Amino acid sequence: MNNIENISSQADNQNPAIVDEAQSIKQRVIQDVKLIENLVQTGAMTQEQGHNLVNYITQKAFEKYNTAQNVQTPQPVQPKVMPTPEFFNQDGRIDVFDYLKQANVDFDDDEISKISALVEKIENSAVDKYLRAQEHEKTLNSENESAKQRLRANAQNSVSDGAQNLVFTREQIGKMSGAEFAKHERAIMDQLRKGLIK
Repeated sequence: MNNIENISSQADNQNPAIVDEAQSIKQRVIQDVKLIENLVQTGAMTQEQGHNLVNYITQKAFEKYNTAQNVQTPQPVQPKVMPTPEFFNQDGRIDVFDYLKQANVDFDDDEISKISALVEKIENSAVDKYLRAQEHEKTLNSENESAKQRLRANAQNSVSDGAQNLVFTREQIGKMSGAEFAKHERAIMDQLRKGLIK
């Protein structure tokens, strides 16, 4: 039974997975020991057989605990040192290189070259996308400005063409010079057809 307590006290100082495994082993040993005690009390085995069986079970449990502890103890990983290629010594690119270093994979020069080309392609694509967006915005601004100028011109023309909204009289038409009549001829003829001129 001392071995069972040994397992429990050693597990207290370990990581949670080992503690869980130790508790599981301890619970199984306690159940087996109770079963053996019942068998001894009922006379199915002698006191000496029960004692030997308990010792055997606790010994096996202790061995199983030690095996589990050795398997679950992670071995420290030596970080690999990759020299930083010149391509990655720029803002943004250095983040990619740091990520590659943390991936804990040994990249050869060919793979680094392919990754460099991919990073450059992504950068160029981003720049092209930005320039297209800028060009589109510039086109929209130009079209908007052109539309505003047309609106302003129409607004000014409608103010100067206020005479079109005026209904002419025969007297006014008679007093017009040739140039004035030519200027308002379309409105005058339209008003004549509608029967507005009196």
